[in-house]
Amino acid sequence: MSVTAKKSFRICIVSEQLAGGGAERCSAVLSQFFVANNCSVHHVIVIDRVEYAYAGEILNLGKLKKGGFNLFDRIHRFQILSRFFNQNQFDFIIDTRVINKQWQEYFITKFVYNAPVIKMVHSFMTNLYFPKTTFLAKSIYSNAKKIITVSNAIEAKVIEKYKYNQVETIYNPIDFEFIEKQSQFNIDVDFDYILAVGNMNTNVKQFDKLIDCYSKSHLPNSNYKLIILGEGDLISEYEKQVLYLNLQDKIIFKGKIENPFPYYKKATYTVLTSKNEGFPTVLLESLACETPVISFDCQSGPSEIIITNENGILVENQNKEKMIEAMNEMISNKKLYLHCKNNAKSSVEKFSIQNIGNQWLQLFNSLNK
Repeated sequence: MSVTAKKSFRICIVSEQLAGGGAERCSAVLSQFFVANNCSVHHVIVIDRVEYAYAGEILNLGKLKKGGFNLFDRIHRFQILSRFFNQNQFDFIIDTRVINKQWQEYFITKFVYNAPVIKMVHSFMTNLYFPKTTFLAKSIYSNAKKIITVSNAIEAKVIEKYKYNQVETIYNPIDFEFIEKQSQFNIDVDFDYILAVGNMNTNVKQFDKLIDCYSKSHLPNSNYKLIILGEGDLISEYEKQVLYLNLQDKIIFKGKIENPFPYYKKATYTVLTSKNEGFPTVLLESLACETPVISFDCQSGPSEIIITNENGILVENQNKEKMIEAMNEMISNKKLYLHCKNNAKSSVEKFSIQNIGNQWLQLFNSLNK
């Protein structure tokens, strides 16, 4: 059932960028829903990267950076940001960023933000969002009307560890219509493969573990290749690992792909071997493309998406032997595979942008009373 905004809310979404990962895609997708539902939206981004389709206007502070540490440059951007909020009287500010500079965030929340803040926590690594210093944590979150977590596991952790009570879970949304259109494009792949997607700047995604598991599975000898989408500083290390294992004709690094959805669509299944997550968009997007998934039961998100033997297989966290078994099972047990494939899309319909967007409108309406 559709929810309408009781008034034309003015929303500001503050993000690192509008490119890269699931948190940024969430900001872009939500902005389109808000604008379509009688809200006006402004984005503020701090890194000059815009790759996702978004709605509304944008203040790109990244364009103003001159590089390196420049005190006057920072003061100038701070002044522009302050002027921006003074000129735009927002109903809510949705801040999706991690906290990299604690004192900077203190000044922004105390002297720049002039509307109720909704703080989003996109990772189970909550230390990225909450300063160790109690005074700073309390000050930064003192005007937060809500803390929105993207999984129930993160919500429970925030409540238990930080003792905040204004916490609520709203999952990341999926735009099924957009994904369906994007998945129809042709790709030059004429072989069976499994898929992995993620950033390689850190080893959170643990592609080294995935490569090891793949090498010890039945897949290489069963003519199933492994395609990995993504870029980052560690890619050369992973390529060396593949060379050492003599699997360079079996494991293919495609780099950064602007439209990953045809790769999801044609994959036999998608696999995730992360150390930790927030609410992994990779799993949602794969299932939305009717492709089953296999994932470690890491904190957090996979257990709230995957129902074992229904839309994929949830593997004991960091158990490589169990991961190898699951990877083999999904290609050898055709009955299980087809069952999971048939259930894939319907299993994530509850995460549609219509459902998730309506939850946000309900939140705005409740906070506006």
